[in-house]
Amino acid sequence: MKKWLSILALTMLLAAQQASACPFCYGAKDGKSTQHMAVAIWFLFGAVLSVIGGIGAFTVSIWRHGRMPLEPHQELSEEDLEQYE
Repeated sequence: MKKWLSILALTMLLAAQQASACPFCYGAKDGKSTQHMAVAIWFLFGAVLSVIGGIGAFTVSIWRHGRMPLEPHQELSEEDLEQYE
């Protein structure tokens, strides 16, 4: 089994060829499409950070409201529940 895995790994390493990159991946600095791609990446980065910020704000809000004491009309009373049994 180890022999077959070694042969497979060696075959995959030797079969690799040079990769050709498109202008987006290669980073053509003067291309309009490259600039537009950069703007799109920054926009999506901002959208993701907005969602993460909203989740964080919601979590902090729930945490702060959970630590506040209840109002007197919201507190559970210590009543005798034997009459309901």
